[in-house]
Amino acid sequence: MPADGQTDEEWTRVKTKSRRRQVPRKVPAATTKKAAPDAAPSTLTVADIEAEYETFRLRWQDGEASRRLKETIESNVASGKAVRKAVCLGIGTFDPDHGGWDAKRRTYIQLVAFLDMVKHISESSKDPIPCIFQEPLFSDSDKAFIESLGHSVVESPKAFEAVDEHTLLFAVHMYRPIYEKALEKALPAAFVGTGWNTWDDVGSLKEGEFACMREMHESHRLLPFPQDGSHTTFSSTCLYWAPRAEVSVSENAQGQSVEEKAGEASKTRAASDTIEKSETGKAEKSAPVSEKAAEPSPSETLPS
Repeated sequence: MPADGQTDEEWTRVKTKSRRRQVPRKVPAATTKKAAPDAAPSTLTVADIEAEYETFRLRWQDGEASRRLKETIESNVASGKAVRKAVCLGIGTFDPDHGGWDAKRRTYIQLVAFLDMVKHISESSKDPIPCIFQEPLFSDSDKAFIESLGHSVVESPKAFEAVDEHTLLFAVHMYRPIYEKALEKALPAAFVGTGWNTWDDVGSLKEGEFACMREMHESHRLLPFPQDGSHTTFSSTCLYWAPRAEVSVSENAQGQSVEEKAGEASKTRAASDTIEKSETGKAEKSAPVSEKAAEPSPSETLPS
C-alpha cells in the first residue's frame, strides 16, 4: 500500500525490445488509497458485489486480453515451475470512496485476471490451487464475497509470509516496500507485477538496491502480460515465471536449453551403448567353439 508522504502516481518509463527510448508516460504506482478516517462504510452487499463481478467477468472473457493470457499460461505452464498456491495483494475495495468507477473497474478486472490465471494453471496441473488475499481496504462485504468464492482473506503480514517457491504472487502496481516484504522469504514460482526493467529504467535505484527483484529478473523467464485495452489496469506489468529445475533459462539460437541438449546427448549415448552391447552379444553367440575353449575356465584362474 502507499507509504506515508508518497503520491498515488509516479512517472515511469517502460523499456522496449528495440531499446529505443520512449516518451515517459504516467502510470499508476499503486492501485489503492488509504481510506480517510471518516470514510463512509461500504453500502454494497455481497449480492451487489457478486452481480458486478459477474458483469466484469463476462466482459473480460469476451476480450482479447483474456485470450492472450490463456495462451501465455498454456504455452509456459509445462516448462514453468509448479504453482501450488496463489497470493493476491492489494487489489483494492469493490466499493471505493465516492463511487469512483475507474478504481472499481480496476479492482474487478485484476481479480478476474488473477482467478483466470489460477484456473488455467490448475487445469493444467490437475491440482487445486488455494488462493490467499490481503487488502487492508477490504470492507466486511468485500471479505465475505472473496470467502464466498472459496478463498481466504488474511491480515498483514500473513500473505507476505505465505509466499514460497511454489507460489503465484499477483501484486499489480505495488510500492517497492510491498514487493520487498513479499519477496523477502523466497522468490515465487510466478510473479505478476512491476518488473525490474521498469524500476531500473526510472533511474532512482542505487547500486545493490531492490536485489530481490533483480535476482528474479535474472533467474525467471520474463513474459508479457496482456494489456486491458486502453485502460492502465496492467500498465508496466509483466509476468515472471521460474523454469522447472530440469529446464535452463539460457537457451541457444535454436531455443533449446542447455539441459535439454544434455538430456538428448545422454539418450544418444545410451542408445549407442545398447546397440554396442547387442552387437557384442551376437558376436559371442556366433563365435567358434575353439575360440571359447581357448578361454580359461574359472578353476584355472584360482591360485593353486
